[in-house]
Amino acid sequence: MNEFFEWDAAKYELDIPMVDQEHRLIIDAMNELHVLHSGKKSKAEIAAALRNLKTVTVAHFKNEELYMEKIGYADLRKHRHVHQHLLDRLEKFWFDFQVKGELTDEFFLFLKMWLKSHICGIDTQYAKQAHAA
Repeated sequence: MNEFFEWDAAKYELDIPMVDQEHRLIIDAMNELHVLHSGKKSKAEIAAALRNLKTVTVAHFKNEELYMEKIGYADLRKHRHVHQHLLDRLEKFWFDFQVKGELTDEFFLFLKMWLKSHICGIDTQYAKQAHAA
C-alpha cells in the first residue's frame, strides 16, 4: 500500500519508545484518513477517522508534555504553545469538515507539515536532552 505518510525510522524515531509508538499511531490515523478521503468514503466514516486523529493527538500531546516535565525540559512552555497551535488548526479543519463535508488538500498538506516539522524539529530538541541525561 502506498501510504500518505511513510514512517522512516532513521528520520523520525526519537529513541523514546512511548513517544515513537504514539507518533506511529498518529501517522496511522493520518493514513487512514487519507485512504478514506481518496476512496470517497462517507462523511460519517471520515468523521470517525478524524475524531480518532484528534483523540490520539490530544492523548499524545498530554503524554509528551508529562514526559517533558519529568525530564525537566526547559522549553516545555514553548512546546505546549506549539501543541495548542496544532490542536487549534486541527479543530478548525474539523469545523470546516463539518460545514463542507469534505477534507481539503490544504488539510493533508497541514498533516505532512505537522509531523515532519514537529518530529524532526521541535521534538528532537527534548529528545536530545532526554538522551544526554
